[in-house]
Amino acid sequence: MRLSYSQYRTFLQCPRLYHYQATKVPPPVKPSSYFALYGILIEAFFKKYTNVYTKQGVTLSNDQIREILKSLWGYVLEKNYVDWSDPWVNETADQILENVYNDVLLNMNTFSFWKEAQSEVSFEVLLKKSQDVLSCRMDFIWRKPDGTVEILDGKGTNKLDKNVDIEQLLFYALMYLLRNKRIPDKLGFLYYKYHLIKYIDFNMDTVMAFKDKLALVKKAIAKTEVFEPVVGLSKHCKWCAYRFGCDAYNDKKDANAQKKQSLITEKYDGGVISL
Repeated sequence: MRLSYSQYRTFLQCPRLYHYQATKVPPPVKPSSYFALYGILIEAFFKKYTNVYTKQGVTLSNDQIREILKSLWGYVLEKNYVDWSDPWVNETADQILENVYNDVLLNMNTFSFWKEAQSEVSFEVLLKKSQDVLSCRMDFIWRKPDGTVEILDGKGTNKLDKNVDIEQLLFYALMYLLRNKRIPDKLGFLYYKYHLIKYIDFNMDTVMAFKDKLALVKKAIAKTEVFEPVVGLSKHCKWCAYRFGCDAYNDKKDANAQKKQSLITEKYDGGVISL
């Protein structure tokens, strides 16, 4: 079994969705990547900036940064489907590009770790006992001259602490432990739009507790024969590309509609009611 953090989290949210993604079942509706565009573009830039330009000692002007972003943006738009007519689309492609450009400048000027960090670092670990493979891709690993190590996960959210998953950082810490036989010194979220890093509290016991939970989920996946859907109309189902072909989702939606309809028990003709 190969297991990434995304697959682990997806299985906990909805085993059916995990199964579809793991077996590469195409969704009935092509999903729009609108909400992911900002993160894809800014992380593509910092990957190139951190892994190439800073290592070569290149200093980029603002105009050069803009041109690099324009080139990356064309590639991102080519590779990611976006329905710009969706009702929740509130920024044009040019506005997203301009926002990323401004946030890139702010983050470059705020932090000094770019020269010492690596970006988009892929880890794979073979578990000898089970022969399973754990994999991840970390946004940033910062190895400082004093020997300490920080792992940072980039966030493109507009709201601090919203939809932040601490277990993702614990997964990275576990992967680092399995590879290097030590945990990193710090784990944190880098909020691009706030040019701010927020660190979490953790220690070896925290990482080991997560390791035990991961082992239980891994066993559950291996033993599962029927991957049942878990429906949450206001949560993960809202953006699921498989929702329109999911009987459980449609049944729950119909049941909710009937429940709302049943609350209307009287009809009024518009007259004044005397209390």
